Amino acid sequence: MKKIKDILFSENGIKIVNVLFLLSMFFYRSGLLFIAYIAWIAYLTFCMKHTDSKGSKIIYSVFIGIAAIMVCLNLYFLLHG
Repeated sequence: MKKIKDILFSENGIKIVNVLFLLSMFFYRSGLLFIAYIAWIAYLTFCMKHTDSKGSKIIYSVFIGIAAIMVCLNLYFLLHG
């Protein structure tokens, strides 16, 4: 778990998140989309904690909210669709 955390919070962290989203397009019903959103939320949380700019923290919070809404919507459509 520590290695995954270190890799996600490195300079290549956003690349990993992007690859997860790309893979989730190819493997649609595999649950990979949830993992991609959770990784994105974790990356945004890390970025928000390590910035000093108040404006950046607000933007990161908005993106975290959007990602959380998307997780809920995808879970709803997965269960009821």
